[in-house]
Amino acid sequence: MGSDAATPLPAAPRPAAGERREQILRAAMDCFAARGFRGTTTRDIAARVGLTEAALYRHFPSKEALYAAIVEKKMAAPEWIEVVAEAAALGDDRAVFGGLAHALLRGAEDDPSFLRILLYTALEGHAQAAPFFATRVRRLREFLADYIGRRTREGAFRAIDPVLGARAFLGMVMDFVIVREVFQQRDAYPHAREQAADVFVALFLDGIRAGVSRG
Repeated sequence: MGSDAATPLPAAPRPAAGERREQILRAAMDCFAARGFRGTTTRDIAARVGLTEAALYRHFPSKEALYAAIVEKKMAAPEWIEVVAEAAALGDDRAVFGGLAHALLRGAEDDPSFLRILLYTALEGHAQAAPFFATRVRRLREFLADYIGRRTREGAFRAIDPVLGARAFLGMVMDFVIVREVFQQRDAYPHAREQAADVFVALFLDGIRAGVSRG
């Protein structure tokens, strides 16, 4: 006769070290995005992954180390300006500004947590995100300002302050992102990101192109 006892299920395989590290980073991003750096504890992060704090510390020795790892991972991703480098060399204005707008909107929509973390960092007054701002964000602003300045000298754009022009364009895009992804007011911008990007680019280029009639 067969036994009535149920055959025990095999234990689920334990995640590899690299996979566990990614789980911890994602949990940390979710916690930092929801409560900020100061409002998050390593106990919160460990609980979200289903670990003890001691086990968490085997992967990351501190909350600061976790934050640094998140910033390092984001800095290792391809830069936004790489998407439009070829178009910039050709002076293809619509491809440059359109490529950047689409890339920024897509990145924020795909991973809104990092934006919230950056804003929390600024509000809390600590410098963990300073390397990201000093490299990725600064290079993007400088790239756009340099491009606008170059195209102005070539006669394609009317004379404007290139730094303010770059900030104006990024401001349109980032307002869309912040309202939707931080304030969660998607009813204010129910538009698809592709539509928003195209409208922002058209408005901006029509405003700065040389020889465009403005009434």
